[in-house]
Amino acid sequence: MAQIQLTFPDGNKRDFPAGITPAEIAAGISNSLRKKAISATVNGQHWDLQWPITEDAEIAINTMKDAEPALELIRHDCAHIMARAVQEIWPDTKVTIGPVIKDGWYYDFDREEPFVPEDLALIEKKMKEIINLRDPVRTEIWERDRAIQHYKDNDEPYKVELIEAIPGDEPLRMYWHGDWQDLCRGPHLQNTGQVPADAFKLMSIAGAYWRGDSDRAMLQRIYGVGFQNKNDLKKHLHMLEEAAKRDHRKLGREMDLFHMQEEAPGQIFWHPNGWRIFTELQDYMRRRQNEGGYVEVNTPQVVDRKLWEASGHWEKYQEHMFIVEVDEEHAREKSINALKPMNCPCHVQIFNQGLKSYRDLPLR
Repeated sequence: MAQIQLTFPDGNKRDFPAGITPAEIAAGISNSLRKKAISATVNGQHWDLQWPITEDAEIAINTMKDAEPALELIRHDCAHIMARAVQEIWPDTKVTIGPVIKDGWYYDFDREEPFVPEDLALIEKKMKEIINLRDPVRTEIWERDRAIQHYKDNDEPYKVELIEAIPGDEPLRMYWHGDWQDLCRGPHLQNTGQVPADAFKLMSIAGAYWRGDSDRAMLQRIYGVGFQNKNDLKKHLHMLEEAAKRDHRKLGREMDLFHMQEEAPGQIFWHPNGWRIFTELQDYMRRRQNEGGYVEVNTPQVVDRKLWEASGHWEKYQEHMFIVEVDEEHAREKSINALKPMNCPCHVQIFNQGLKSYRDLPLR
């Protein structure tokens, strides 16, 4: 059997059979590490304990003490556990995607009845039941046709669409805990019991268009936060409480500074006191920018989606951007614009005008 050489964090090198998994390596080191292991880092890539290693590599076995991989896995597994909980409570619910985001995760669902805030406690309870089952997590690579047929048979059209969009040379990985299955790149924990049952909380419900396209289905998105321990969750929730006290929307109403209306999404109706503060801040910023050698420009407030796609903002921020659709008569296709969330892409367009030299830089 072919051999590979693995280098550990202490510099120690050892030979193993090609195809060995990090789980097998951890078990060979000690029974304690076998139980504590949550994932591996292989050549800088986060690696599932069940994935085989087929070539020479640098490897580190991760445990819950390794904050970055631990938090990613906790939040990712919480997303899957939440989706399983939702489908166990409401079996007709269809699942879509559930990525990890800052401090937590979300998962989008297609369900006829709307979720209500009271449902969050019910879902949390079911999630804790699943965690306490300590169901092993397992994974397999499936052929594309098999995966598509599986999701068609189970009436999961969103998963079919996701699979059809995946490049043909990319493996399709499936994950299970219990009988619940999801299409996912991974990695994941060894079992559901490795998720700290007292260190997560479901936070809110929102609407979200499938694929961010307003012509597609409106889904229901559930947000959650997850941490390594109960104390970190408590600190995070306290921080949110303190931030809520300082919410500019709350202060704007209480201090009669400004208000917002549905007729002007993302834009402000400034009241006299608020506008005075705004102009004072503008004057201060102009003075400081002049002192720093900056020049002032002005760019459009509403810009076509194409620019945000080119800059990468659309992919990262579109769910929080204010969309303006223009469906002009006789237009061949709908134009989708957005209020700018930041200035840099438009400033680049100014720099693009005319010939430039490196001697023009830095430009402020």
